[in-house]
Amino acid sequence: MFPVDREDLVRALKRFKSLAKQDLLTSELTSDPVFWQTHAEARRNEYTRLIDLIENFGVEKACVYAFKAYQEQQQGADEEQTGEQRGSTQALELFFQIMGLSLADLKSMGEEKEETSVYSSPLSLEC
Repeated sequence: MFPVDREDLVRALKRFKSLAKQDLLTSELTSDPVFWQTHAEARRNEYTRLIDLIENFGVEKACVYAFKAYQEQQQGADEEQTGEQRGSTQALELFFQIMGLSLADLKSMGEEKEETSVYSSPLSLEC
């Protein structure tokens, strides 16, 4: 993992948010406009939430939120997911990729958390 400057992280999230807006505008041209509209809206909402957390509370708080939200979403991943759920998951995964964490890293962190079943410190997230 590599350190990401706060301003660079916010800039990247704002760029992803603008891409989600473009997807929202083009969603009606798809074969399933409702699904893709809710998918794009969920991504925009997650990016907005992450940007706000970073700007108001710092990167560490955003990492803690993102990890908890991602873990909660993975618990219901076996069921068919809505556009909103899939969009939110995709936004969180992209956030972690910006931070330098792969999906394999996320999975192993989740397994470690389950094994210890104690969430001791946000620093253990390595964000």
